[in-house]
Amino acid sequence: MLRVDFFESVAEEVVHSQRVPARSCWRAKLEAETRVYWREPSTGDWLAGRVTGEHLPEYFIQVPNKKWNERANECDLRVRWDRPVHDPLQVLTSGGGESGFFRDARLPFLRDLVAQRAACANMAALLSSAAEVFPHQIRAAMTVLADPVQRYLIADEVGLGKTIEAGFVIRQTLLDDPQARITVVAPEPLRRQWDKELRNKFFVDDFPSARIVITSHETPEKWSAYHDSALVVVDEAHALVQNADEGLSPYRELAALAHSAPKLLLLSATPVTSHYTTHLGLLHLLDRDLYSWDDREAFEHRYALRAELADSVYALDATFTFLLRSTLDDIRRILPDDPRFEHLADRIVACLTEDDDLRDEVEPDELSLRVEELRGHISETYRLHRRVIRHRRDQVERPEDDSEEGEPYAVRGRKLSDVITLQSTFDAVETALTEWRIGVSSSLLDAGLEAQTTAYARILGVLMSRTGGPFDDFVDALRWRVRGDGEAAQRAGLSAQEQAMLAAPPLIPAEVEALDELERHLDEAEGNQPLKATVNALVPTLNRGGRIVVFCGAGVLAHQLAAHLRRLSRTACVVEHTAQAGAAASEDAVTKWRTAPGTSVLVADHTAEDGLNLQAASAVVHMRLPWNPNQLEQRIGRVDRYPSGESVSQLDKASQYVLSASTEDEALGTAWLNLLRDGYEVFSRSVSTLQDAIAEGRDAVWSDALRDGPSGLASAQQRVQDQLREARQQIEKMDMLEAIYLDVDDRGSMVKNLRGLELEWKEIQRGVFRYTSAGSGGINIRHYERTAGKTVFDLVGSRPQVPPRLYVAQTAALEPAMAQGTFNRSRALRDPGTRLFRIGNPFIDALAALSDIDERGQATAYQRVDPSHMGDPEPYFGFDFLVEADASVAAEAMANRKEVKRALQRQADLLLPPFTRRVWVRAGSTEALTLASALEWLNESYDNRECQNLSGQRIRVLIDVFGGWSEFRHAAETAEKVARDELFRVTDLKALCAEAQERGRRRLAVTRAQAEARRAAGRLLREDESQLADVKTAGLLIDGLMQPSVRLMAATCVLRAGRKGAQASA
Repeated sequence: MLRVDFFESVAEEVVHSQRVPARSCWRAKLEAETRVYWREPSTGDWLAGRVTGEHLPEYFIQVPNKKWNERANECDLRVRWDRPVHDPLQVLTSGGGESGFFRDARLPFLRDLVAQRAACANMAALLSSAAEVFPHQIRAAMTVLADPVQRYLIADEVGLGKTIEAGFVIRQTLLDDPQARITVVAPEPLRRQWDKELRNKFFVDDFPSARIVITSHETPEKWSAYHDSALVVVDEAHALVQNADEGLSPYRELAALAHSAPKLLLLSATPVTSHYTTHLGLLHLLDRDLYSWDDREAFEHRYALRAELADSVYALDATFTFLLRSTLDDIRRILPDDPRFEHLADRIVACLTEDDDLRDEVEPDELSLRVEELRGHISETYRLHRRVIRHRRDQVERPEDDSEEGEPYAVRGRKLSDVITLQSTFDAVETALTEWRIGVSSSLLDAGLEAQTTAYARILGVLMSRTGGPFDDFVDALRWRVRGDGEAAQRAGLSAQEQAMLAAPPLIPAEVEALDELERHLDEAEGNQPLKATVNALVPTLNRGGRIVVFCGAGVLAHQLAAHLRRLSRTACVVEHTAQAGAAASEDAVTKWRTAPGTSVLVADHTAEDGLNLQAASAVVHMRLPWNPNQLEQRIGRVDRYPSGESVSQLDKASQYVLSASTEDEALGTAWLNLLRDGYEVFSRSVSTLQDAIAEGRDAVWSDALRDGPSGLASAQQRVQDQLREARQQIEKMDMLEAIYLDVDDRGSMVKNLRGLELEWKEIQRGVFRYTSAGSGGINIRHYERTAGKTVFDLVGSRPQVPPRLYVAQTAALEPAMAQGTFNRSRALRDPGTRLFRIGNPFIDALAALSDIDERGQATAYQRVDPSHMGDPEPYFGFDFLVEADASVAAEAMANRKEVKRALQRQADLLLPPFTRRVWVRAGSTEALTLASALEWLNESYDNRECQNLSGQRIRVLIDVFGGWSEFRHAAETAEKVARDELFRVTDLKALCAEAQERGRRRLAVTRAQAEARRAAGRLLREDESQLADVKTAGLLIDGLMQPSVRLMAATCVLRAGRKGAQASA
């Protein structure tokens, strides 16, 4: 066995030793630019230099400020180990200082890195992802990433960017562990979109050693292979939970997968008023012990009590002062002993007179603020699960303040522009549907089977959804109903649910007759005349130009229509997103539709109605309307989204057109359109949060249609409006308990900091360009500009002035694409797939690692001429410190220390963002320098005209000033101690730490009160001791804020000399 000694500096010649087998060692050849240390034989002084060549066993070494190379035997040379420099001061006092150019190139780059880390609280994914900075999305990601337990349900409303929030968490997980295994479970139609988003916005290709699987909702049998995942993300989680049995597939496999992963994100727009079993099913995935299916009855009871609490909180309104006392009493009866509630309630009562009027000296806004504080406390304390994030659309679209942080996240909105009427050619389908309805309704009435109306009413809805345009899909749906024709069901695009609905009730003779009559009419029809008539009706709308989406619903209509339009069109781009085209071709079609110049038309069937992003559309045509209003909401939601840079009309609403066989109200299709427009109001505003209420009332609506035809749908309008109004009110009540309150906290200030940082992108660019430049102290990595503002760094062709072994170690894993990108976020957003040069980008992180390990720029010694100085040269020491919160003590109290420390450090960085400070000390002084004019002179950049590098042989000039090496080291070490001691006095460090600690203590007091209240709320909640444990850990973290970590980034010695003294030393 051989002992290998590792060299840190001349002050730590052996920093670490390790024994290895002799056969594992071989003679190493040092490449040019490798930095080496050795003792000069004549003096015994340590020298530092860089290898320029070799003639083994000797090397030729360039020593700074010396014309000729030195020669040294390989046995005498020492090479630093590949670890960050432990102490730049040791490099300086060992004579390893180099030109001030290197310091001036390195330090601005490092300061930018620290500023970026401060802006994102060490969550580099927020900066290195090509996503816009929106407060609610940043808050959601930060809440997850700063929590040692990263198991969350993200339940934002539809269209608020849950995928973006999850993408941030996915990228940060990969940054923390580049070999992490991540599994995304998504509906089959969304898998390719997930893949595209993760590659183009979150650049998962940066992590070739990671395993990222995007599996389908429809393949639960595969999920057991992913039980080794570090993070599991379940998109549209409610689809796997609603009406699920915990012992049956796919919920059984989903639970096993969720419980196997340490980190879990459930993405679901589940309304807050959904059935309690849906909530239990989701929460069980987060915590199987706390939310056990065996505790179903107790959970149902707690859920009901929360509805009662929601009613009382909803009545808490500052406008009605005379109701405040009684409302507070109602809440008090429901809540357990909650001292913070009592404190906040007393603050409200203090605003009132004995007659419950507002006191003269109290402003209405002050009372409103106090009421809102109490609502916020109840929401944050008595939320069903504290790891549920739920943002409401009205919160993020209409923020209460006008600050930059509160910029709105505005979706495009929706409007119904016009109805496109088909010719009388289509009366046959409308007639067949009417005859089917009348025949079935009469048969049920005659047979006394009115109790079965609902089952047949569901069939009517499905049949109606296949009307409009050619007959094929309508006839095939009837063929499945009447004859059980499986191929017909497939052609008609009948879902499993629809097939079951059509097959459920017994056949009635009138149905067979209706099919026979329609098939005869179909045989007599002239070729593709119905399709031609459909196209003719569409032409005026298509001629308006722009990007148009034509929704055809399930069946073959979309495929037929696309083929016909392609044959007719000479200039327009016509593509299709259909089951017949397949997933890959459909995805390519959307890309072509989005980027094609001129008019582009996307013809889509049901495969484009769930999850797909079609926000670039300027117009939408609905060839058919689904029988389920919730499905229409999903469809319109593809367009009514936040408009990114690629959107055609920015915030303009896309025009919506509906194809109708008749404009007469007595037509069933027209009556259904009217109900969707005026009853459900789905064409004017989102009804995504009302999906449960819509589903509950849907059978009654179609039953009215079956019994009374179009007039039944018309009469249902008022009932539907009343039901949805009541549902909205219930949701609003529950939202007060479950929604995230957008209070101003450290997360809010961080969003402002992030936006402010993005405005300074040119400063970030200058810092990187200077550090990588060929001159002025840069490390010489070439770059060139491409069109569209892209910068390309040449990793292969450059010959950087850093040790080759070190450069290869840091860049070997980088693909050329990782070193291509932009510094301007706006440009990256306009060009999907463009990387951002920020921390978290592999190239920038490689540069950061190089700057930590390579000594150049970490230690600097030079003489500067000051014409006003008289007498002997005067030495000054400058120290650049990195100050950051220390989370190590808090992390010691937790299990899984490495993982937990990351989350705790992010919490600490939120309270006390890291920063850099420079302190100057005159050699021999016991105080730091504070004179502004002296500091300005010392902080000037290195300039060859006034400065002379004191390294190599010139180091003697500096050593002679102190009287020897030992005196120099003692003076430098003493000055550093003074600088550290003075750091609190001469900088704003003490105030920053105290302010951070006080802010943390205020937050901790609220959190502690919430934890105690949750523990006491046994009949409202079931809570474990985890939040109290989190409070204890947070307390340790906050206590440590007054003792931050202070690390030396660079050490400088400047010799102030008059002209006469400078000439003497030259």
